[in-house]
Amino acid sequence: MNGEDIMVGDAMTTDVVVAKPSDLVSGIAKLMAEKEIGSVIVVDEDMYPLGIVTEGDIVRNVIAEDKDPKTTAAKEIMTAPVITITSDIKLSDAARLMAVKHIKKLCIVSLNGKLNGIMTEGDVIKHAGYLIKLFQ
Repeated sequence: MNGEDIMVGDAMTTDVVVAKPSDLVSGIAKLMAEKEIGSVIVVDEDMYPLGIVTEGDIVRNVIAEDKDPKTTAAKEIMTAPVITITSDIKLSDAARLMAVKHIKKLCIVSLNGKLNGIMTEGDVIKHAGYLIKLFQ
């Protein structure tokens, strides 16, 4: 596969860890630690992405605000809305979007908007050699 052919669908992570808006931050933090990840996507019952809870959200919006993680719900601290793209976008375009928006993650959705995957900085870095050639 040459650099021109790499699409988001070829590079994204499909095993996305999700939470409900009503899930408590304490449980989300435990899940993140268990899975060794830095964020979870908050979805509704039909798997439409509503927001994202990151380690930074927990630090800024719970710890620094002296909120109780055992009584604070994801919907109270999540960053919303999330930026979404479909899997048929070129990886280079996704990387540019992440850079322009100053974000580390993109939600990958189907044409009807349901969550299909996530594109992280790590996913982009795995393909950095190809991206560097494109930007030269």
